[in-house]
Amino acid sequence: MNFLISFCLNNRITVILLTLALAVISIFVVKNIPVDVFPELKVPRVTIQTEAPGLTAEEVEQYITIPIESAMNGTAGVKGVRSSSGSGLSFVWVDFDWDKDIYQARQIVAERLAAVRDTLPENTSPELAPIVSVTGEIMLIALTGDKDTSTLDMRQLAEYKLRTRLLAIPGVGQVTVLGGRLPEYQVVYDPNRLKLAGVDLSSLKTAIEESQSSVPAGYLEDVAGQELPIQQDTRTANIEQLNRALVPGHPSGILRLQDVAEVKIDGAPRRGDAGFMGEDAVVLSVQKVPGANTLALTQALDAAMKEFSQSQLPKGMKLHTSAYRQADFIEMSLKNGTETLLIAGAVVMIVIFLTLLNLRTAIITLISMPLSVLFGMMMFPVFGLAINIMTLGGLAVAVGDVVDNAIIFVEIAWRHLNRNAALPEEQRKSKYEVLMEAKGEIVGSISFSSVIILLVFTPVLFLSGLEGQFFRPLGISYMLALLSSLIVAVTITPVLCYMWFKKSKNAATLESGDSFSSRLIKRIYAPVLEFCLRFSKTVCAIMAAVTLLALWLGSTFGTSFLPPFNEDCYTVFVSTVPGTSLDETERISRKVMKDIEHIPGVLSVTQRTGRAENDEHAEPVSASELLVRVDLNKDQKELRAAIKECIDDIPGTSSMIGYPLAHRISSALSGSNSEIAINIYGTELPQLRLAAQKAKEILASLPEVADARANREIMVDTIRVQYNQEALASYGLTMANAAEQVSTAMNGQKLGEVIKNQDHWNIVLRIDPKLKTSIEDVKSLELISPDRKTVRLDDVAQVYREEVSNLILRDNTMRKAMISCNPSPNSNLGDLAKACREKLDPVMNAMGCTVDYDGTIKARESASERLYVLGAIVMVLIVLLLSSALGSVRRAMLTLVNIPLCLVGGIVAVFLASPGTLSSLFGATYIPPILSVASIVGFVTVIGFAIRSGLILLNRYRALEHRGMTPVEAIREGSRERVVPIIMTSLTTVLGLLPLIWAIDKPGGELLGPLAIVQFGGLVSATILNLLIIPATAKLFSRWISARRKELESKS
Repeated sequence: MNFLISFCLNNRITVILLTLALAVISIFVVKNIPVDVFPELKVPRVTIQTEAPGLTAEEVEQYITIPIESAMNGTAGVKGVRSSSGSGLSFVWVDFDWDKDIYQARQIVAERLAAVRDTLPENTSPELAPIVSVTGEIMLIALTGDKDTSTLDMRQLAEYKLRTRLLAIPGVGQVTVLGGRLPEYQVVYDPNRLKLAGVDLSSLKTAIEESQSSVPAGYLEDVAGQELPIQQDTRTANIEQLNRALVPGHPSGILRLQDVAEVKIDGAPRRGDAGFMGEDAVVLSVQKVPGANTLALTQALDAAMKEFSQSQLPKGMKLHTSAYRQADFIEMSLKNGTETLLIAGAVVMIVIFLTLLNLRTAIITLISMPLSVLFGMMMFPVFGLAINIMTLGGLAVAVGDVVDNAIIFVEIAWRHLNRNAALPEEQRKSKYEVLMEAKGEIVGSISFSSVIILLVFTPVLFLSGLEGQFFRPLGISYMLALLSSLIVAVTITPVLCYMWFKKSKNAATLESGDSFSSRLIKRIYAPVLEFCLRFSKTVCAIMAAVTLLALWLGSTFGTSFLPPFNEDCYTVFVSTVPGTSLDETERISRKVMKDIEHIPGVLSVTQRTGRAENDEHAEPVSASELLVRVDLNKDQKELRAAIKECIDDIPGTSSMIGYPLAHRISSALSGSNSEIAINIYGTELPQLRLAAQKAKEILASLPEVADARANREIMVDTIRVQYNQEALASYGLTMANAAEQVSTAMNGQKLGEVIKNQDHWNIVLRIDPKLKTSIEDVKSLELISPDRKTVRLDDVAQVYREEVSNLILRDNTMRKAMISCNPSPNSNLGDLAKACREKLDPVMNAMGCTVDYDGTIKARESASERLYVLGAIVMVLIVLLLSSALGSVRRAMLTLVNIPLCLVGGIVAVFLASPGTLSSLFGATYIPPILSVASIVGFVTVIGFAIRSGLILLNRYRALEHRGMTPVEAIREGSRERVVPIIMTSLTTVLGLLPLIWAIDKPGGELLGPLAIVQFGGLVSATILNLLIIPATAKLFSRWISARRKELESKS
């Protein structure tokens, strides 16, 4: 460090030119850093999706889910395997350790899946869902049409033209299309008509399949010097060609498809629906790949859709890109974050100028702030950081701190230079010598204090899971800015002090070396210090009592994982009873959509019901999601209450309202959209059914619970077909042949496709829809044997109604029921979990089931536990460092007095910043303040700031004692000398946090506000009490410390 400062003072022009060059490079680098709303959230999860049309939930579990689960269990790095088996659909979620690379994880799953594919039922093909970010749904696009526009045409355009165009944009991971009706070529048959024509079902299938040949014909090698490929027209290209397809083996010789069946283009059976502002719509959900720049990607999407609208959008159709745009929230958040950073910088500048009251010293100090921030941001690409709310927050928190090292250097160096200037000319030293002397007084302190603060932020770097992905960038950006400030303080700051120093004209300033404001602070502080030293025992006793009172107050606080996000939209979930038809669910959700549209402040409403084809979200047709965009300038509490009023008390439905990002985070953690997922494990489905029903009743009685929704197995009606093998054989049929005919009739069978450029139409064989409207139609279904005999289905099988499971959930091979819920408005996550564990667990255990709590509650508990453990380890390291710096373990222990000092302020600040808590003190029910993971991070990090002030004081006491002062004299003199740097450094940090607190209700400020509140309160109390309690405590323990020092000296 000596060499570095000496080199800079001797090469001043070089240092300034190098600094300017680095600043220019930094600006260029910063301009090219990706921009997003939050850090990239990655869940190392691979989703395996298997379509199995026609199979019940139990059949899907038995024949598909369990074999896939078994293949995945025991795989290296796999943390857990969850699954969902529903009617015709299997999902298996394979969760890997948090540090696992997602591409490597997919490779492992693909290899294990290959080994089990052959054992799965015919015509089932498990697929891996695309890789998308947790916050991946960046845009919803609604396609609507006028009264003359067909929903078939809308879906065709969206599915094959618009979706294909959007997928071609780099950064787009998936585009899911929902709504309208997917057109297909339908070959509709009537068994009686086939019987009259003497045609069986297999001949009909052969006719369709053979119209789809793609056999290559080769080429002629050399025809007059040319190579000529041979192209055969053997694929159906339109309805006319399919109509003329020949049925093979018919006695008449020529029997066309149109003679025995109807060929038409119609919509495939729907599993979902969509609407926009009360109209039928096709909605496209655009999801990004991890790491994509949302703002740049949104610009590319806008450009593509503008070009598409001008060139390919038919008359009567309209594209709406405002249904949902994450980019709008990002721009608002980043605007607020940038404003906060600039305001924090301005506040710090004003504080520095008012404190120093010297333009030159203020400018020198302020130069360090933009340089530290710029140099820190220049390192963002090295650590894979983007510009987002958390990294900007780290810089905003650091703004007050990055000038601290410069303040300490400038304040002490200026004092030395002024004193030197006041000496007679023959006694004056050169500026170089004076600055090198000043360096000796401060470099040790600022180096150690910087190391301590860096140490205090290390627990944030070791957070795992989503909370680690949120807060780690904040810690890294803060540490980079602080390290940059240390480098700036020992390089450019001494050079500027050397070049810009001007002798003060004030005689008092020359004599003491202090500015007017510094002398005023010392004059006020002196009598207060004397009082604390005289009544040191009383002061310490009062402080101990205040600390205990604050800790008791803190024990009443509630807890949460992350604060609610102030997004510009709400997600509203409306679920009807499982088993409800799509048409009925659609009717209810459309009514809700129209009601919400009319609320003042609502900008748009997009409705999605059920699921899209090949979508990785296993939503039944009884589930609807409405995305409501709102005007943030309106009162959000009133808006939310009005929306809630529209969805409450709809008969036979359950509903929930929240924010999209919060729901995605909850879904990533537990598979549920709610904050807490209660998993009830059992072995038998009837046992789980009873337990889940009882759990729902218990939760309904708890005041801490809201939005309780059962995503559990229930019994739904189904039609069972039990074949009689002997009866089948008498008609020349087998079970396989009969089952295939029933499947084709009721479910349809894809036998080919028509392809024209980007457009695709499946060719599907289906029975006439008029022949499958009731259970009687199923019983009377005509089966055709290979020898053209026909028989009713109920003549060869028993056909009857039966109740079966609609959904079977599994977690690490165990069956489970899952109930999701949120804390009620006056409750919190911690109280909810406590109430559930007290009331629910004993009842479930008595029923032979076990209970586990998943979702944000588990993430919060994990994060808190890790922070506390790492915080304790850091405290031990800090004590060891301080004992080295102060030359005494006992003196180092004194600095730990700062911990309760900052806890007191942090707890009081959280309490006072909760308006609902203050008003509840005069009501019947106490509403506790909420501590989120952000608040806990604030408590852990503020301790380092407080310890730094204690280090500055104790280091000075030790230096003065070495000069021969008594301990009490050293405490008095050292406190007076260091009061100004301590107040200045704390003021810049504290006031730099104010803009973060003011922005807590703005988009992007919700995560940083709670952290800033804790740091603000902790620093205010630690600074004030530090200057009073540390001297009093040091006096009390001075004999103990002196005795130990004398003991060590005598031994040596």
